[in-house]
Amino acid sequence: MKVEIHLLRFYVQVWDPETETNREEPITLTKEQLRSAGLLEMSSKEVIDRICKRRGLKVLEIGKAQRRTIAFNLDSLWDDCNGEEQGAPLDLIEMMQALEAGVDVD
Repeated sequence: MKVEIHLLRFYVQVWDPETETNREEPITLTKEQLRSAGLLEMSSKEVIDRICKRRGLKVLEIGKAQRRTIAFNLDSLWDDCNGEEQGAPLDLIEMMQALEAGVDVD
């Protein structure tokens, strides 16, 4: 069975007070995360501001979103568990961090 996740990646110019430098920070969100934020009347800019604030960064400029769909084959993921009977539950936050780090999840 194939599962698709629709992602949006924003390249954000931020100020890092710890290193006193400006840098580009990629922020990747799922379409579902942005829909949920919309239900709370939050814009994508507000979501990105909150993420950066948690990381100790100040947003200077948010670039235009790049869109990508990532597909997972659940049968292959199951088989890759090396015969383990019960795996840990999928953690979407860990999956998103892996995607941000550029780890191949397919």
